[in-house]
Parts: sequence; C-alpha cells; structure tokens
Amino acid sequence: MINLINKNNKFIKEIQYSIVLIIIYFILVILANILSDRIIKIPNSINALVEIIFPIIVITLLKRKKLLSYYGINSLKKLEFKNLLYFIPMIIISLVNLGFGIYINYSCLQILLISIAMLGVGFSEEILFRGFLMKAIMNKNPKVAILLPSIIFGIIHITNLFSGSNIVMTTLQVIYATFFALMCSMFFYKTNNIIPCMICHSITNITYTFLPNNLSIEYQCIGCISMIISSVFYTWYLYKTKKILVKIV
Repeated sequence: MINLINKNNKFIKEIQYSIVLIIIYFILVILANILSDRIIKIPNSINALVEIIFPIIVITLLKRKKLLSYYGINSLKKLEFKNLLYFIPMIIISLVNLGFGIYINYSCLQILLISIAMLGVGFSEEILFRGFLMKAIMNKNPKVAILLPSIIFGIIHITNLFSGSNIVMTTLQVIYATFFALMCSMFFYKTNNIIPCMICHSITNITYTFLPNNLSIEYQCIGCISMIISSVFYTWYLYKTKKILVKIV
C-alpha cells in the first residue's frame, strides 16, 4: 500500500511539474513574440534568446539531478548502427517541405535568428512533450503516454488561426502535428533516445519557415497530407517492431 501511494505521489508530482514547465515555456514564447515584434522590432530576436536560455537551464538542471538519460537525452552511440537506420525515414519526412522549394528573403541576421529559434523550439517542445509529459504518464500507462502528449501537441497548433492561417491549413497542421508527434513518441518509446526526435522536429520547423510565400493552398495541402501519410505509416512500422531499439551497455 505504501509503495502504491508513493508511486501515485510521484506520478502526480511529475505531471504537475510537466504542466508547469509547458505553461512557463509557452508564456515565455508569447512574451518573446511581443517583445521581438512590437518593442525591439527585430523579429525572432527575443525568441532566439529564449530558445537558447531555456534549453541550457533545462539541461543544467537535469544534469545536476543526473536525469539526462531518464528523459532520453542520450548519445546516439547508445543506438546500434543498424538501428540508426530507423532514424532515416524520420529525416526524410522532415525534409518533405524542401520538395516545394525554399524562399529566403531575409537578412543574414534574420536567417540566423530564425534558425536558432526553430532549432530551440525543436529541443524545447520535444523535451517538454516527449520527455517530461510522456515519461510522467509512461510509468502509469505506456499507451496513454504515447497518445495523449501527441494529441495535446497537435491541438496546440490550433493557435495558428490567430496568426492568419486559414481553417483548412490549420486543420491539416493539427492533424500532421499530432501524427508527427505520435511518430516521435513511438520512436522515443522504442529507443529511450529523444535526440533524433529533436533533430527532425527542428528540421521540419526550419524547412516550413522557409517555404515560398506564394505557395498555393493546393500545394500546401499536398505537403501536409504527404507528411501525415508518411508519419502514420512509419509510426505503424515502429509499433510493429517488437524489439527495443537500444543497445544495452
């Protein structure tokens, strides 16, 4: 009975900790957007700063508590070489946007700030949703741990409506983000390594940010649907892979 109570207390604390961190992060992002665009008037300037400081703080705290490995921040060396091949489809999926071209009408400073911000988002969102939240739930129910954070992550993209995205594209982005997150969750579950998920997430963000501005709604839909289908099939493939793809050392 005491062990059960302790496990329940640990579960509640981890869930609370995860939720608080997620809320803090998104508040910081909102404030960064306001400061960058309206006060400093250099887009992504504060965002880039936040996306540097936030990961550093998280990594420092986890390192001090010796929890880096627990939350999946492991060297890729812990994956056997043949199992690194499972990472290739994720990279291909994250590069789908490149098939529609690249439009860069920014200064070198803006390109740098955007790249830093998008790389940071990949790290921050993965460690928050795949790391903290998924790990907290996994101790209770692995299936729910894979599904719930992915659904929450997808739903959050509804906020794209406030930045001018139309309802069709926003709906597709919500669906794609959900299945992309599901793919990352399944990969993380199989490998206990979140680094590949961070890399793919960051690449997807960057390639999406530099899509041509004049890309028609039809082509945008094709891109989203392609990534949805690819993510679904690869998630299913990982699910059907019975073994855990991590090397025991």
